[in-house]
Amino acid sequence: MIEAVLVVLTKARPGREADLDDWYTNIHIRDALRFRGSITAQRFARSADQPTTLPPAFDWQYLALYDVFDAARFSREHWDNALTTRMMVTDAIDDSVLEDYHYYPLAFRDNDPDVPHTGGVILEQLNAAPGQDARFRDWYIDEYLPQAMRRPGVHSASLGVFRSHGQMIPTTPGHNYVGIYKVNDKAAWQAWQDGVQSPFIDEPGMRVTHWDWLTARLTKDAVQNPTSEGLAAEEQARLRMGDRVLTAGADKLGAA
Repeated sequence: MIEAVLVVLTKARPGREADLDDWYTNIHIRDALRFRGSITAQRFARSADQPTTLPPAFDWQYLALYDVFDAARFSREHWDNALTTRMMVTDAIDDSVLEDYHYYPLAFRDNDPDVPHTGGVILEQLNAAPGQDARFRDWYIDEYLPQAMRRPGVHSASLGVFRSHGQMIPTTPGHNYVGIYKVNDKAAWQAWQDGVQSPFIDEPGMRVTHWDWLTARLTKDAVQNPTSEGLAAEEQARLRMGDRVLTAGADKLGAA
């Protein structure tokens, strides 16, 4: 059973995109799924097609979504193993700002569980208008989400809320809510061009972004029982990374 979804936004140091991508796909996701508390993980890359104009300050390049059944345990595993041989971190990552938060599900819908998700993600990052959290949740769950599910190409949808329980880093996100829409149509992002409009939303702080499929969904079982191809990819990535790893920065995690 999923307790939370870990939403992670990352970016590379200039010119190190290939190194970051190699490490995250072939090493880091596998390391994380070896930790207790995790279930699955999948990566996406920021799409060239965006429903709204992003501010210049939005320079995140990658999105990772982790399904987690025990957020507190998953965070403790990170605290205990960060920057050790169990979780080496490439120096290609720009860790100056962390976007790495668990969101706890308030609603979930799937248009057809028998149809696999083969496309990208629309990520809504939202805050309720001041004093409107209860009305925002009711509106989003009862009205907005069912309507959005009927948009062409939408595979599944969820609304999650930030809670302090089980978080990895000792900060709070800029957005208390996330809507995660998995889509199977490359043009589905166009339905979000008007943003999300409601008197219950703090619209100036809203962010709606489109992310393209980058890696297949990886399960904990696939990591614990790897194929020869998966093992080879991980070993080769570790050789390519070598000693170009971070040796400081674990203090940014909540228990460090």
